[in-house]
Amino acid sequence: MFAKLKSNFFQYRLIIAVSILSAAIVAYEIQLMHFLTIVQWHHFAYMVISIALLGFGASGTLLSIFRKWMLERIDFLLPFLMISSGILMTVVIRASRHDFFLFDSYTLFVDRSQFSRLLGTYLLFFLPFFSGALAIGLIFIKRISRIGTFYFSDLLGSGLGGILAIFLFWQFSPQEIPSLIAVLPIIAGVIIIHKKVRKYLIPYTILSLSLVVYHLSKPFDLLPSQFKSISYALNLPEAKIDQQISSPYGLVQVVSSPAQRYAPGLSLTYNGNITPSAAIFNNGDWYTSIPNRSDMDTTSILNYTTMALPYSLYEPKRVLLLEIGAGLDIVQALNNGAEKIIAIEPNATVVSLLKNEYASVTDSLFYDPRVEIRVQDPRTFLNQTGEKYDIIQLPLLGSFGGSVGLNALQEENLMTKEAFVEMWQRLTPDGMIVLSSWIDLPPKISLKSAAMISESLESIQIKEPLNHIAAIRSWGTITFVIKKEPLSKMEIAKVILFCEEHNFDPVLLPGITANERVQFNTMEDETFFYDLDGMFSSQREKIIHDYDFNIRSATDNKPYFFQFLRWKKFPDLVKTMGGKSTVFLELGYLITAVTFIQVVILALLFIILPLFRLGFKGGNKSWVVTYFVALGFGYMFLEIVFIKYFVLYLGHPIYSVATVISVMLISSGIGSYYSSRYKTYRVTLLKITGLIAILILLYTFVIGVFLSSTVGLPMIMKILLTVAIIGLPSFFMGMPFPIGLKIVNDDKKSNVPWAWGINGCISVISTSLAVIIAVEMGFIAVMLFAALAYSIAFLSNFFIRTKGIK
Repeated sequence: MFAKLKSNFFQYRLIIAVSILSAAIVAYEIQLMHFLTIVQWHHFAYMVISIALLGFGASGTLLSIFRKWMLERIDFLLPFLMISSGILMTVVIRASRHDFFLFDSYTLFVDRSQFSRLLGTYLLFFLPFFSGALAIGLIFIKRISRIGTFYFSDLLGSGLGGILAIFLFWQFSPQEIPSLIAVLPIIAGVIIIHKKVRKYLIPYTILSLSLVVYHLSKPFDLLPSQFKSISYALNLPEAKIDQQISSPYGLVQVVSSPAQRYAPGLSLTYNGNITPSAAIFNNGDWYTSIPNRSDMDTTSILNYTTMALPYSLYEPKRVLLLEIGAGLDIVQALNNGAEKIIAIEPNATVVSLLKNEYASVTDSLFYDPRVEIRVQDPRTFLNQTGEKYDIIQLPLLGSFGGSVGLNALQEENLMTKEAFVEMWQRLTPDGMIVLSSWIDLPPKISLKSAAMISESLESIQIKEPLNHIAAIRSWGTITFVIKKEPLSKMEIAKVILFCEEHNFDPVLLPGITANERVQFNTMEDETFFYDLDGMFSSQREKIIHDYDFNIRSATDNKPYFFQFLRWKKFPDLVKTMGGKSTVFLELGYLITAVTFIQVVILALLFIILPLFRLGFKGGNKSWVVTYFVALGFGYMFLEIVFIKYFVLYLGHPIYSVATVISVMLISSGIGSYYSSRYKTYRVTLLKITGLIAILILLYTFVIGVFLSSTVGLPMIMKILLTVAIIGLPSFFMGMPFPIGLKIVNDDKKSNVPWAWGINGCISVISTSLAVIIAVEMGFIAVMLFAALAYSIAFLSNFFIRTKGIK
């Protein structure tokens, strides 16, 4: 009796340890992505994380090969691996800042020595995930009879780990968070230390905690890439970081320098001073400049930019500004007589800075009674508001000198055809949409913007779109003004006068001549005008088809406005521009493709390698591969799509992502726990996988319409609907994995770790593949592939050899 109670007590401790370890792994994954985004860029962070997460697949490989040896030593190995995972979490990030590992992603394709450093970085970040996954895998194998309970514990912990990461982002710096997270695996290991190995592991625990304390007391330098925007800014004379705030929105830093000035596309006729201004950087990337309203030069300078064009036509009463940053667009609107301004900014940290620390610099701009600040996703606001505006202005697109495609996989929900139509519907009868961008070479942003404008106006039956558009350019920027009513002769005259006064050139305007387009700012290659005109003619499809870059309009189904790479044109670009130059034109999407190839190669290695020990035949191996591969693809594909839909629905990206992931994981965990009730595994799998496939297929065609029709509900109602919509399929999606492992165990126990490893590998591959499918085919296609994956899992169950299987 006492022995049974003791055994049950240890099992409860084991369940708690799994939850704590899983929470730590997920929180560490999110923190590592955050850290790598700060010091490098999102795409390289994504690449490193993908390789690191293959530690789950590698753990299955090792367990498959050394299963018996490891199970014999499980009392020592389990706590040792958990504590080791904690030690590695606190050590590897600091080690990655050492000269031996420090690499710069910008030079990766031109400096071969960077590859060895990148491989070292892969290995470093692989280790904590591998160690933690090995511990979880060991528990799953040892306690396979209670797999539903332990998988529930794993998923519950993972869901809570995402919430924990957000809390830590608000309270601590990026240098402190890894060491704080590292305490959790150490605690998990300590609570399951067996008495007979205590003398070995207690000193190891003390050492691990000592390392945590040391790293917390001596924070390391972030050392961002020398090519990050903030690195350039800090190279200016007397540059310094005035403010630094860490939050889920990123690491926000304010840099000041007497030599730092901001005047986008400023007219060459401007004779005043360009006053120094502080700049805000988010994760090391340029975010916005802080307007100094105490200096009249700062405020008047805005009227010498192309963005002032709409205010030269008439004085607006109501203005909607989307993604305002530090409020330069607000200053411009106020200076030009706006009576009411609705300003949308999704980054709460930036808004807080402007309302508090920098309120005196901006002359309390965000407290002006004419200004209403909303911290919200701008697209969600458009979906919800029913008010009309004289001007709706989008943020300045692109960057000075062009970009290298680092935003290729960033969803730009304001730059889709559907978003444009929503803005059009929010205009007063005489209202205007204002869209500006930096001029890039070769032209991509301006032409893609024109294509979006043209197709959107066509979709709402505007017969003569060019009569509604005035577009002008300076030496560095281009601005489109799209008016709801056709431009009058007086308005056309005002545009021409504005251009003549500021040395700007009209690009699109009824009645202009070819010479007027290059009067002040000449162009070496004037085919740009041919392509731009073509966007509003019957030649549009031909130009888009023949163009070297992807300039087809973004849609809500494919909202990747900055994705310009076309694979079939890539060889031609390499021949024309050279391999290295082409790489730097579209780096972001290329990195995703490279990541996918790397992950597939390594995953196949981890999946095939155990077969040399287990044998290539017998034990339902064909079913194991088919079934667990399908589960990995189906689950991750649906998660990616849910995140996309509910970020727009809930309106706060950081919290929306956390909500989606946590609800999915916790609901799946509950489903896993409930699956323990089933005894006839094969019949149950047929029912569950079939039901999941049908649910996903149904969601594919109704979820968009349902969310659109309920987007105006109060937030509490939307959260409840979100939990219900995500929770229903997720509950059932938590069942197939533990039931599948029970089938594998009943058939051939040695195949259990192999199945665990397959699922781990495919989960990483599916994340990369889902992004590629979304970019090339759209989110609906990703959802259909998710339904197909679960359909394959369903069909595979007919081919299980049933001897010895319930």
